[in-house]
Amino acid sequence: MKKLSIAVFLAAIPASFWASGASAKTDPAGDFLGTYEGPLNTDLDFTSAAVRLNGSAFDLSLTLAGPASGSANVLYVWGIDRGAGTPRLNALPGPDLDANVKWDSVAVLFGNGTLRVVTFPQAGAPTFTNFAGGAVFNGNSVTASVPLALLPSRGFTPDDYRFQLWSRYRTNPALDGSNTEIADFGPRMTAQVPEPASWAMMILGFAAVGFARRRQIRVAYG
Repeated sequence: MKKLSIAVFLAAIPASFWASGASAKTDPAGDFLGTYEGPLNTDLDFTSAAVRLNGSAFDLSLTLAGPASGSANVLYVWGIDRGAGTPRLNALPGPDLDANVKWDSVAVLFGNGTLRVVTFPQAGAPTFTNFAGGAVFNGNSVTASVPLALLPSRGFTPDDYRFQLWSRYRTNPALDGSNTEIADFGPRMTAQVPEPASWAMMILGFAAVGFARRRQIRVAYG
């Protein structure tokens, strides 16, 4: 019986199952906000962004106009609306950005590799969860994975959560600063979910690989 190769099976899966780039939202290069007052570094200028819901987490990715600098003053903020979002950006000092940008939680990717997830309850203090190494920098790309368990619904289903990305250059890292520190602002998006046919192919394929592997073991050991 012809052996089933895992590599052959994986190669047969549509690239759209793996790559979030196919569903990424593009953002023009060099589109720094006119109200931004910081340096015009290419790692503050992102050209695409994507969110994928993989079942247990949101996979976040963005592409920069230039390699990440690792500067402690540069960070990337994903505003997340789980159903109870408010226009918090317009409450900061400086010019209003967009009254329709609402969020009740954020995922912040720091240049040192830290991922910070902040959720804002209906009452009381926000909750902070830090993941050392949770933000992964690779050339011009930045990725992170946020556990769905940290983002319980506030009215929306997870595939309807709304995301918006912005980059910030913090002149005073001890404070949240003002809107004049926001360098680039991306389009709104919801999470991409793999097509049911792709999931079915994945499940059936791994089942077939497991069956073939068990058969090989039985043949080898009698």
